[in-house]
Amino acid sequence: MGKRKEYDSAAPWILEHPCSASDEAAMSEMRTVVAPMKGKLRGVEARLPFEEIMERVSAPDGIDYAEDNVGGIDGWWCRPQEVPQDRAVMHIHGGWFNWGSALAFRHLGGHVAIYCSAAVFLPDYRLAPEHPFPAATEDVLSC
Repeated sequence: MGKRKEYDSAAPWILEHPCSASDEAAMSEMRTVVAPMKGKLRGVEARLPFEEIMERVSAPDGIDYAEDNVGGIDGWWCRPQEVPQDRAVMHIHGGWFNWGSALAFRHLGGHVAIYCSAAVFLPDYRLAPEHPFPAATEDVLSC
């Protein structure tokens, strides 16, 4: 994995993760997987293919996954086996607030957890269009 770079800026919490050779290989594989669907699926009909793509993220070793509820919102914890108990990250997973579930993003969340040396919570926020704006935002804020 590439070395993290801490920025000397007004936002010292910003970190840069340079792409490693394995990152480049993973991105190339992902582009190959999504190429046949690119630009063809829109709206809720794209949910299942998007979930299937996210399920292809390799599960990292040393992560315990657990369903939970934080602030009234269901989701998944991704906990490395040996991390400080006082560290946590809330990962607001991709999908533009209308695709993706916390379950589908759990392996990616596991990678984030390892990299950050912290437990990661993935909220399963309500998705549009069934739950219009600001439902997903309210769920994230509740967490």
